[in-house]
This record gives sequence, structure tokens and C-alpha cells, in this order.
Amino acid sequence: MREILLILIISLILISCKKENGKSDFIGNWSSTSDTNFDINITFSNDSILIENPIVHYDRNYSTKWKVFDKKIKLEETVWDFKLDSRKDTLWIKHETDSVYNLILKRIQNNFEFLENRIGLKLNLPKTSEKLSNVENKELTFNLYLGKKDDSILVRTDNNLNSINEIIFKRSLFKNTEITRNINAKKLERNFKIDTLNVIIFMDKSIKNNELDSIKNIFRKNNVNKFFRIYDNGKYKKPEWKSEINWLGKYEN
Repeated sequence: MREILLILIISLILISCKKENGKSDFIGNWSSTSDTNFDINITFSNDSILIENPIVHYDRNYSTKWKVFDKKIKLEETVWDFKLDSRKDTLWIKHETDSVYNLILKRIQNNFEFLENRIGLKLNLPKTSEKLSNVENKELTFNLYLGKKDDSILVRTDNNLNSINEIIFKRSLFKNTEITRNINAKKLERNFKIDTLNVIIFMDKSIKNNELDSIKNIFRKNNVNKFFRIYDNGKYKKPEWKSEINWLGKYEN
């Protein structure tokens, strides 16, 4: 009888442990994908979860305890339903009362992956034997990210503009400075001239030079003639996943 009771207790413990499982699948840093409607970063540790989302949590980070039961993540104040892909690097989350998974997060290993996830592009930067330097005036810059899928060129910016036409005709770049992140608005309001703008080009090495030239020509027609191309120096990736990257490149015609 005592042996049966012992077996029963052990079985209940094993079942309970199996039900509260999978914490190791989440441990690490996660960031919302570029096609999600809002920015959010989540860090899972064994003891707590840290949520960085000022919009939801009133301009402050939010930390709480958490548990995983079946397909639910239980926090102190709410319960999420979740889905995890087979590689365990993409996480879908929704409130348990919602019908749609409206938050998609990618697992982030380093600061370069953080950038790629934010812009929604994979970037395999080219290398060069030429001497590289920093851009001269970081206040008057506009970041342009160019990738490729099949035979199509993919365009991204820090303002989520996804085509050259959007970039050229968007008032935020050429007329209105309120939205453009990389430009000092106060200086532009006083004496900004469009021909002083530096276009910083982050280009996947699969893109051909003639394809890049066609994009540059569109900017040239709008009096933008300064191009600074970023190259790989082998030292960009850092485990501090949101740390700023000291980009190196060179000016090109």
C-alpha cells in the first residue's frame, strides 16, 4: 500500500512538472517584428519577464513573474495564449480573450539581429579592402536599407517606408522633418538644404551595382547627391542586443 501511494505521488509530481513546462524555450530576448503595429521588447528570465512597451505600460518598463502551462503564459495580471514555431525563434502572442494573435516576436541573439528584425530585412553586407571611416555628419543622414527577395529589390527605412516612391515623395524626408528620426529637426527648420543630406546605404551584397545606381539616380533627380555605403568589418555583432553599432563605410558617387 505504501509503495502504491509513493508511485502515485511521484506520478502526480511528474504530471505537474510536465504541465508547467517549456520555460527554457522562452529564455532570452524577443522583439516585435517590423510588420507588427507597435514596438515591444520582451526579455524572459527564469524568475521574471521584462516588457518594454511605453504605450501599454504608461512610459515605463513592466516586470512581473511568469509561468508556462500548456499553451498559456501566465503573468501576475494577465494570461497570454501563445504559439511557438518549430525552430523556437518566432513567438505569437495574444490575450486569452482575443481571437487573433496580434503580436509576433523574433528571438534576438545580438544587436545586428535586432536591426534586421526592426527593418524586416536580412542584410549580408559586402566587404572591401579599402579604408573605411565613419559618416561625417550624423545629424544630416537618412538610412536606406536595401535587400533582395527572388529578383525583387526590397527597400526599407527607419520610418517604415517600403518603396522608392514613398521615400521620394514622403513629406517627412523632403519637406516635413517631424517624422524623420535621423535628422536634427531644429537645424533643418533654420537652414537645411536637401543637397546636404547624406543617404546612408545598408545594402545586401546580392544587389548589383547597376541596381544600386538606378536607386541613386532617383535621389539625384531630387538634388540628393551624397551617398555613404556601409561595409562589413566583421565586428558589428555584439551580445548586448540593443547596443548601438559603430557603422563604417565610405562615400561613393
